[in-house]
Amino acid sequence: MKKGPVVCIGASLIDESYICHSQPMAGTSNIATYYRSPGGVARNIANHLALLGNNVELITHFGIDPGGQWLMEQCSEAGIGLSHAFVNHTETGRFVAMLKPEGDLFAGAVSCSFENMITPEFLQQKAGLIRSASLLLLDTNLSKACLNWLLQFCRDEEIPCVIEPVSVPKAARLLHADISGVMLVTPNQDEMLAITGSGQVTEPALLINHLLDRGVKYVWKRDGKNGSGIFSEGYLFHLPAPDVEVTDTTGAGDAALAGWIHGWLRNIPIEDCIRYGHAMASIILQVKGAVYPELTVDLLETSYKNLLKHYESI
Repeated sequence: MKKGPVVCIGASLIDESYICHSQPMAGTSNIATYYRSPGGVARNIANHLALLGNNVELITHFGIDPGGQWLMEQCSEAGIGLSHAFVNHTETGRFVAMLKPEGDLFAGAVSCSFENMITPEFLQQKAGLIRSASLLLLDTNLSKACLNWLLQFCRDEEIPCVIEPVSVPKAARLLHADISGVMLVTPNQDEMLAITGSGQVTEPALLINHLLDRGVKYVWKRDGKNGSGIFSEGYLFHLPAPDVEVTDTTGAGDAALAGWIHGWLRNIPIEDCIRYGHAMASIILQVKGAVYPELTVDLLETSYKNLLKHYESI
């Protein structure tokens, strides 16, 4: 494994969340509590990894506006390297979430010009950094052209590549992409349908095999409250969801992937990588927002040990 940084490439957003006081209704206003937090899938993962002491560089876009300045400060305080970010006089992207009282997403909307800012030409200027990466994390906020360029670069340079599909519309950007050689992709059921374009075929095993046949090494299927499972050729490992009191589900998947990467960087078995992923998710599920500034290695280890005790008891 290379000793270079984890390079995360994708969106940085300001998350604006509204937790409804009662079950939300469409077509009318809903009484809610508001809070703001740093967001963006790649940025969130970089944030967690940096707080856990990993060397992380983030290739992303920030606008020179009050929100962008605040977001860059949050990244710097977490220890994320920003020297390769693209900053210009535009507005920083925002994700607005309406959450149910139990913390589950009811509806969301994103305003982001990120994919127009980060281009293959811009990425070519960062080839030296990307080539040095111990692992490359991509989110599908990137344009199809950027994803294709990065996937080919990873194959040519033999860089371990992980893809977080983000959402159903953005996961579809991988439908016709050459994903052979990708180490890990982390879809839920609907995102798998989008990536495979399988139409009426909805059987999870068939969708997973489709991705494996396209050359992905591991498929980590997320099933929310039903836990998650990781699949490879002739291999399956499943874990139940963490048993915690949920405050906010925003960013739980990002946290889980950060936990997985944190474990993988330490050459631990894949099963333990998943356990670290669930341990990270259990921390984030209990706080407001997609990140937790007080995250430490000790806190993660405590969560991991508690998780093992829980699994031993069921």
